[in-house]
Amino acid sequence: GLDNISIFDRSDDLPLGGSLTQSDATSWMAMYSLNMLVIAMELAEKDPTYEDMASKFFEHFLFIADAINYEKKGVPSLWDEEDGFYYDVLHLPDGNHLPIKVRSMVGLIPLFAVATIQESKLNKLKGFKKRFDWFLQNKKGICGEIACMDKKGVKNRHILAILSEERLRKILEKMLDEKEFLSPYGIRSVSYFHKDHPYTLEAGGSTYRMDYEPGVSHTKLFGGNSNWRGPIWFPLNFLIIESLQKFYHYYGKEFKVEFPTGSGNLMTLWEVAGEITKRLVSLFQKEEKSGERPVFN
Repeated sequence: GLDNISIFDRSDDLPLGGSLTQSDATSWMAMYSLNMLVIAMELAEKDPTYEDMASKFFEHFLFIADAINYEKKGVPSLWDEEDGFYYDVLHLPDGNHLPIKVRSMVGLIPLFAVATIQESKLNKLKGFKKRFDWFLQNKKGICGEIACMDKKGVKNRHILAILSEERLRKILEKMLDEKEFLSPYGIRSVSYFHKDHPYTLEAGGSTYRMDYEPGVSHTKLFGGNSNWRGPIWFPLNFLIIESLQKFYHYYGKEFKVEFPTGSGNLMTLWEVAGEITKRLVSLFQKEEKSGERPVFN
């Protein structure tokens, strides 16, 4: 998980005991499973023994995606329907459950768990397709909350993603809001919302706090000059761009969102990825009036 972005040190005992269910770590594993699935399918075209590996990672992804959205009476899902965002959940020893409602990159990592698969590639792998069809027929409940492969998109592509179309729109609404994640230079690791509304948790006689910190971190615990608590985190911005392009390959030109949120300016996901790219690049370009590069300010 993204340890520096947490309100407390995840490598130590939790201040209230219990356990922490992590939106980011769970999503990383879903992304990993999809990466391995794509690699296995590529190898299986030359060596059919890899079809078993593809089936394994296909099923692993579905079970992980089911876990991140899992909800039962009294136990909240990591998805918060009211906020339209993913949060970590602290499970306390007394049986209570506390969502850690911090708007950070933690809730954006589910975007990364996405892969598209061509129908032609699927049809080449007879064994995998047979098991794939069986799973979709017999485990329909697992696919209920995610973007699953039973519906074809642009150019007969299939999609596997943690985010359904509805949830994708809700997360992008926050991510592309200039009052939240969208900055002039890319996507912030912590929402600008927390500048005036820091998140605090009272636990074990201590106060744990999450602020928007665009410069040097206030505590050495999180790495001193840390890019995890507000500034632009370049590698994760790259993954956001790549994920938006993958979603575009499936949804195509008909799927549009406001960029920025509230502007009325509708763009495809490919165009949004391009605009975020421009903002990242502008960090290193000379400004017209001053001649200075923002990265050195």
